[in-house]
Amino acid sequence: MTYVNTVKMLQDTMRNNYVVGAFNIVDIVTMSAVIDAAKEKKSPVIIQTSQKTVKQLGYKILASSAKLLSQETDVEIAMILDHGTDPEIIKNCIYNGWSAVMVDGSSKPFEENIKITREIADIAHEHNVSVEGELGHIGGVEEHISVSDSNVRLTDPEKIREFKELSGVDSLAVAIGTQHGLYKGKVSLDFERLGKIMKIADFPIVIHGCSDLPEEDLKRIISFNPSKMNISTEIKHVYLNSYKDYLCNDNNNYEPINVIKLVYDNTKKLVEGYMDKFNSSNRY
Repeated sequence: MTYVNTVKMLQDTMRNNYVVGAFNIVDIVTMSAVIDAAKEKKSPVIIQTSQKTVKQLGYKILASSAKLLSQETDVEIAMILDHGTDPEIIKNCIYNGWSAVMVDGSSKPFEENIKITREIADIAHEHNVSVEGELGHIGGVEEHISVSDSNVRLTDPEKIREFKELSGVDSLAVAIGTQHGLYKGKVSLDFERLGKIMKIADFPIVIHGCSDLPEEDLKRIISFNPSKMNISTEIKHVYLNSYKDYLCNDNNNYEPINVIKLVYDNTKKLVEGYMDKFNSSNRY
């Protein structure tokens, strides 16, 4: 088990009715917290790295740390590049030890999205790296991805099989009204569309933009049994709020190790909570 790609991991969710959480880490402390949460909860988990994180920390540090921290555990741990739009970064992640990559060609026309995704999928599969694609255009702001409401395109359920077959992806992110970042005002999700997608799909479906969702909406998405749900913004908020809390409450005690521990503890607690909600705990 330990460090794996996402193929078997996500296929298992379809058979056993649970979701694997994918959590965007920002450094080695948050990576360690996510992996330790998986060990504690006996849950599979996916570490996600943005292109910005890759540029900041580098390929060797991220891949070596993920593999090292994944040792001596029975849980399955994968690491995916989230929203890969730069072909060179995607390829370098494949060559340097990521076990999965997401190819985000969602801003392109249907045929071009397929072409871009297929080119990467062929390379990735040669290296035993799994591939996630995206059909539809998810709104909001996430790292280098910024999509206004007017540019949101919800996924056409009738296109998902064609996209999967022609692009060669192992899993597919779909747009049903969730958004990256924090939600502003009432959340409006197209559950009818999600239901159609889940009836048609015989492969793993992914939902992005799951941070900050109202509890009722989160539970309802989970009830449709998608294979993977992404949590990013809440990790960022936990990270920075931990520093704020420390500096406000312990402003005379400048001890970096203490605030690092606070970041670790708060991140781990958040991730463990989602693992319980996703029903992925105690799978080993």
